[in-house]
Amino acid sequence: MRRYFVNPEIRKSTAVLLILDVLFMTAVLLNLKIYHYNLKRDYVRTFGAVTYRVYRYNPEIAREIIPAITAGTDESEAKKGEHILAQYGLNEELENELFPYIDKSAWKENLSVIFIFAGIGVLFFLLNYIQYGYLYDKIRMLNMGAKKIIEGDYDLSIREDREGDFSKLSASFNSMREIIKNNMDKLKKEKQFLVELLSDISHQLKTPLSSMIVYNDILLNRDLSREQSKTFLINSRNQLLRMNWLIKSMLKLARLDARAIEFHRKNQSLNETIKCSVEALEEKIESAGVRVNFHEEGEITFSHDRQWLCEALINIIKNCIEHTQRGGRVDIRSAENPIYKRITISDNGEGIDEKDLPNIFKRFYKAKTSKNSDAIGIGLALSKSILEAHDGIIDVKSKLGDGTTFTITFLSS
Repeated sequence: MRRYFVNPEIRKSTAVLLILDVLFMTAVLLNLKIYHYNLKRDYVRTFGAVTYRVYRYNPEIAREIIPAITAGTDESEAKKGEHILAQYGLNEELENELFPYIDKSAWKENLSVIFIFAGIGVLFFLLNYIQYGYLYDKIRMLNMGAKKIIEGDYDLSIREDREGDFSKLSASFNSMREIIKNNMDKLKKEKQFLVELLSDISHQLKTPLSSMIVYNDILLNRDLSREQSKTFLINSRNQLLRMNWLIKSMLKLARLDARAIEFHRKNQSLNETIKCSVEALEEKIESAGVRVNFHEEGEITFSHDRQWLCEALINIIKNCIEHTQRGGRVDIRSAENPIYKRITISDNGEGIDEKDLPNIFKRFYKAKTSKNSDAIGIGLALSKSILEAHDGIIDVKSKLGDGTTFTITFLSS
């Protein structure tokens, strides 16, 4: 029972009921007291009139009657008196109207009882109206809030400052509203993301597909030498490889955004992961004529999924290589302290315009100043998603003609 009394409504109604109960008992006791007083008064007046008449005719007999009135009578005397009165038609079956004092007293008593019960009834009605009106107002508010949510309006918040079950219900309702709102916002973003993704994929596939159609038309409709045919076939193969890489990257990015990838993180050397990334790009480094240097400053261990983190670093290093002139360099440094572990990748290449910096991690974004016509703009977006999945933060600083620096920070747990 104690759990119900945490509700202020029950405590208030209980207190009001107790007060009404006390008032009712007080009114009944007061009414009984008045009734007894009136009964005693009528008793005195009735016997006073009888005594006066007897006294008028025989004072001696009156002196004997008065003690009998105050002292009471025994059963035999009462029976004899009733028999005598019955001879004159006086008995308890007579109507109250024939007993003036009793009739008047009974009428007053009945009226008092009616007023008492009517007053208590009105008070109970008002209490019931106020109490249930208050409760149903809250229920209507919750119902209106639910309808608003169904209609897509999530701005209505149910306020309940007092303790009790309604306060808990209001808090749960507001939590539910926030969850539904967040889920709907998330669903809208996912739909928008899907629309943009399909648009971007179709846009990116359009160019290589158009090129392949042209190559195939040339191979079918023209009489080409073996060497010329081989050139067109190589170009078609390159476009297919590009499309294959694009589709795989988009699938990886979509899985990362959907949190559908399970990372196998374990405490291992971050230095080895960086070396793995550089080794995977050896062929590209050699063909680009760029020097890539990893400056180790002590062994750093970090809980990560080597395969995925290696891919993130490959995309960033690859981006630096592609935007650095032949003979340039890319420097990779690692550092740690009690607060964080950090990887810095910098180049002395062409740099990025300040206007493009906020957008370089967006998928399919290509800087206006980029000289790489084959760039798609998905590698950095993929790297950012992988790093964020490892609780990392990536930042970039650049200046046109002065190179670019990527800073990756992992806060120590």
